[in-house]
Amino acid sequence: MRTLTLLAAMAATASIAATASIAAAPAIAQDVTATDGTILTNTPEMAAGFDNYGMCQSTFRQLRNDQRKSGLRGGEPYDSMSNSEYNNASRTTTRCEQLSDGRYYVVFNASGF
Repeated sequence: MRTLTLLAAMAATASIAATASIAAAPAIAQDVTATDGTILTNTPEMAAGFDNYGMCQSTFRQLRNDQRKSGLRGGEPYDSMSNSEYNNASRTTTRCEQLSDGRYYVVFNASGF
């Protein structure tokens, strides 16, 4: 189980989780955990979780699109991927999950889901 941790707001979604073991110095531990990945907390909204799946997906997609457009993807190998490759990599490693508190969180798993 991994505990919710706060990470830098501008870090790329894919690279956050790829470096989760390094970046996961417990800044703030919460009661909510994801058994199959790391809860991403790029924004205050993501850290608090969402009332429903649609809100979670919408916020996560906006973040991913902003990262894709800006080129701030978090380093290699993500920086040299095409936009399509980056979106595909993100979709296979990151998803919204309903956790024990009933809220939806963006969860990353470097091995994929």
